[in-house]
Amino acid sequence: LMISNNKYDYIICGGGASGLLLSNALISDSFFDDKKILIIEKEAKVDNDKTLGFWDSKETILDEVVYKEWEYAEFKDSEFHNSFRLNPFKYKMIKSSKFYSHLGEKISNAGNFTYLKAHIENIDQENKIVKTDNGEFQSSIIFSSIYDDKGVKFNKYPLLKQHFIGWTIETKDQSFDDNKITFMDFSVDQKNEIRFMYILPFSKNKALVEYTLFSSSLIDDKEYESEIKSYLKHKHITDYTILDKEKGLIPMTCYPFFEKNTDSFFKIGTAGGWTKPSTGYTVKNSLEKIDLILNYLKKGKPLSKISFKNKFWYYDLLFLDVLIESKGNGSKVFSDLFRNNDPIKIFKFLDEKTSFQEELSIFLSVNVMTFVRSLFKRILNFSI
Repeated sequence: LMISNNKYDYIICGGGASGLLLSNALISDSFFDDKKILIIEKEAKVDNDKTLGFWDSKETILDEVVYKEWEYAEFKDSEFHNSFRLNPFKYKMIKSSKFYSHLGEKISNAGNFTYLKAHIENIDQENKIVKTDNGEFQSSIIFSSIYDDKGVKFNKYPLLKQHFIGWTIETKDQSFDDNKITFMDFSVDQKNEIRFMYILPFSKNKALVEYTLFSSSLIDDKEYESEIKSYLKHKHITDYTILDKEKGLIPMTCYPFFEKNTDSFFKIGTAGGWTKPSTGYTVKNSLEKIDLILNYLKKGKPLSKISFKNKFWYYDLLFLDVLIESKGNGSKVFSDLFRNNDPIKIFKFLDEKTSFQEELSIFLSVNVMTFVRSLFKRILNFSI
């Protein structure tokens, strides 16, 4: 028997980035003031366990917690180097610890929210019940950011893993331009995969240096670290202290997790396919998807009608196919993009804000045959 005070209008399973952003959006909109909302997370997140990067041309709710922003970026491979101004965008970075504490505080101050530290044991979708090691709770709508790909067959929708280790280092000398990020540096040995360095300089002698791979299998921690060391050595950076380390794994796939959503059970974040498949960026994508969810809730429209399949989803599908087919030449796809286009157009494209004309010019700027082959394979794949 359900106890009446264990009933909520909405339950949010998971207090990571998407769960907190959804909570924040509900708190910020007076329409939801009378809704009783429960957020469940096994332990309150406080650590600086990840760095959230994104680019934007306008102010968003995220600006409240931005740690640093940059106006310039560079793209490199072994033969090509382009430094450019990001205008109208700025590249922004958030430390997850600040993000968790800032949004966590808003939640604890919201009278209609309850934050429960508990382990979720089971979500009974039919009866709309969340079972935890700290009680059972019922809700008219359950949002879940719990990623689960058990039983998912990725054969039609290939899966690439983006995985990385990053060091925040402090150097003795002034080694960095603190107004310019290194978006991708492919000049490192590709080892028949897609491997690059990503650098966010916080000051002239402090930066996050991250070794990133897009591949199907993981490598040993020691390998990432020795690659970071040799990269720094190559840049004549030898006198430094490691202040912090971070490690991450992001699934890159167009698998339509959102097709399993119902009117009362809705997956959010990476679990709901919110990670941009071609780049692994999630946080800003989440804001736009949350806006859509709130719009549906306010109009009383059924959540099951929300689909995230737009033209960019199809582009990402093709792009992932090409990266997987490229067998180690994936960096060439990115190089073609940045070599043959205005980089701002590429950022706009990755931000899903381009027109069809712009998209066409982008497709024609890379090795067209690669895309044509992937397109035919994709058409065959869907017709099987």
